[in-house]
Amino acid sequence: MTDVTLLGDIGGTNSRFALVNKGRTDYRSERHYENEHFPTFQDAIEAYVTEVGERPNAGVVAIAGPVAGDMVGPTNRQSWLFNPPKLAAALRFARFDVINDFEAVAHALPHLADSDTTTIGEVQAYTSGGNMAVLGPGTGLGVGALVRGGSRWVAVPSEGGHAEIGVPDGQWAKAHELIRRKIGRVSGEHVLSGPGLQRIDAALNELAGHPRERSAADIGTSAVAGTDATAVEAAHLFFDYLARFSGDVALMFAAKGGVFLYGGVVQKLSALMDKQAFRHAFEAKAPLEKFLAQIPTRLITHPTPGLIGCAAVAAHW
Repeated sequence: MTDVTLLGDIGGTNSRFALVNKGRTDYRSERHYENEHFPTFQDAIEAYVTEVGERPNAGVVAIAGPVAGDMVGPTNRQSWLFNPPKLAAALRFARFDVINDFEAVAHALPHLADSDTTTIGEVQAYTSGGNMAVLGPGTGLGVGALVRGGSRWVAVPSEGGHAEIGVPDGQWAKAHELIRRKIGRVSGEHVLSGPGLQRIDAALNELAGHPRERSAADIGTSAVAGTDATAVEAAHLFFDYLARFSGDVALMFAAKGGVFLYGGVVQKLSALMDKQAFRHAFEAKAPLEKFLAQIPTRLITHPTPGLIGCAAVAAHW
């Protein structure tokens, strides 16, 4: 149907574009742009096409926002909202698919090389070709899966980030209770996100007798530098929540092919992750400890898995 396809991974602040040839997933001509330099999404695309000197005749773009209604676009850049059919006509695209950015990451999972991920702990066995799940703590908490549908993979979007999260053990239960008193029911997203890290840190500071609130960026910087004991503890509690919630997601999707973690919050704090403690909390789901012990957990380190996912979508046209 097409010879060259435009790929786009579109956030609120930055955009990444590339080209891919028909039937392939190894994209080329990757460029990154700051969105603020372009009044509209079409302007950014035209700038990219001009720079690389090659005009695609189809496109797949992933956007950091919901894909519903006549107008879509990144949630944090309303000036970039666009109508997909009208934009496709303006660009003279024979086909133009718009997907959610997290759906794109799910599509990328089978195409990630070993060097694109870091293994978290050891597993007793591994089922190649099994369902896979992905969690992405960021502004919110994305949860999705990739499951087998006949001879091809099918991405399963979800609102799993809003599922209720369990209470941690020991002294951390007191911090969880403080969070619950302020917001009511505690979902995964309430603690596994940038705002969630702030809630955890604020609760721990309150328990320590010196209430304060600070940004997620400040908490992460202090934790990684080891300059603030409460920030370090907040990171450890964050990973405890993440491990236990990841185990629940693994059970929901029977993700024998692995559970993948993605997002800036996890990557920034990854140096503080106790991999053995993570695996222990991940597997502690009686009576299914043996089932979970066979499921690998991995952190995605590839900088642009969204582009890989978009290429995988185009390859199946």
